[in-house]
Amino acid sequence: MYLDTEFVGEGRYYPEVGAIQIATDERAALIDPLAVGDLSPLFDVLLARDIEKVFHAGSQDLAIFFAIMGRPVAPVFDVQIAAALLGYEEQISLAKLVERVTKRRLRKSHAFTDWLRRPLTDRQVEYALEDVRCLAPVHDHLVQELSARGRLGWAREEFSGLERAARFAPADPREMFRQMRNVDRLNGEELSRLREIVAWREETARESNIPVRRICMDAVLMELARRPRDTIAALSEVRGLRPQQARRFGRGMIEALTRSADMPPPRLEKPTPLPQEMEPTVDFLVLCLRSLAAEKQISPGLLANRADLSAIVLHGEDARVPLLRGWRRKAVGEPLLATLQGRATARIDPDTQRVHLDWEEEARD
Repeated sequence: MYLDTEFVGEGRYYPEVGAIQIATDERAALIDPLAVGDLSPLFDVLLARDIEKVFHAGSQDLAIFFAIMGRPVAPVFDVQIAAALLGYEEQISLAKLVERVTKRRLRKSHAFTDWLRRPLTDRQVEYALEDVRCLAPVHDHLVQELSARGRLGWAREEFSGLERAARFAPADPREMFRQMRNVDRLNGEELSRLREIVAWREETARESNIPVRRICMDAVLMELARRPRDTIAALSEVRGLRPQQARRFGRGMIEALTRSADMPPPRLEKPTPLPQEMEPTVDFLVLCLRSLAAEKQISPGLLANRADLSAIVLHGEDARVPLLRGWRRKAVGEPLLATLQGRATARIDPDTQRVHLDWEEEARD
């Protein structure tokens, strides 16, 4: 089964679905969630273990279904992820993927349609259905290619991550302060304030179904964590906080800041910094990673980022990064560890002018 959704996220915390498209090899249909009150018959299909659900870049669609059903869709096949495992662009668009596989161009004339406005035109419906109809040939082509190269198991391993409830469960508001920029520069008292006011903003956004930035920017929360205000008038003078925001949300901000005084400061684990003299080592691993990805025809962004490679330089095999687990370890993790341990040599192939890595016990696809 091939699936897609059309939704509107602007001005909301939770995206609102305006259309659900479903296709099989025989037919395609559009479900209007604004007109259909009971979607439970669809849930039975989305949860059926004997029906594979095919998406393109399906994370947002899967998150929407999880929010509606409270359970993750399974089993899943994502053609964008499958394509990246075969060396296509990591975040290749559906239009480009369809053109690469079928030589046919999709029409994208309704990409910015308001899918909540009714009635939908015939052209809008056809545009929406085209996205699911074209998934069948793309899916079949990618499955054949993955199977031929022994990577279908890699794909299943990746898709299993899209089938876990933990991926889509709401984050703990009281832990979200850790994601703030420059949080490591705050002291204990300031961290307590930041934790409470970030949690308050997140909970308020969810309850009101509005984007968190409509309440206030991150910079405002950092300023209040450092220098709290206790009146609406004082809040109105904070740079970046508009007067109407201070009037609407100021009381909640002040209560959160006041509440923090009775809370023990949170513990902040600071990552081990990479010594400056080790930066060239990371640079070298980046080069090796790109070389291995090119040779094996895997999108490098799917394998690791610079932070992952820095962690490997710092912690070796004990680094807690995806690169050292599952198919990634076999494909590129082992040769990169061999490189770090001095058991590999990088050279330029004179015939191709490309970097090649020679290493002991070289893994093969």
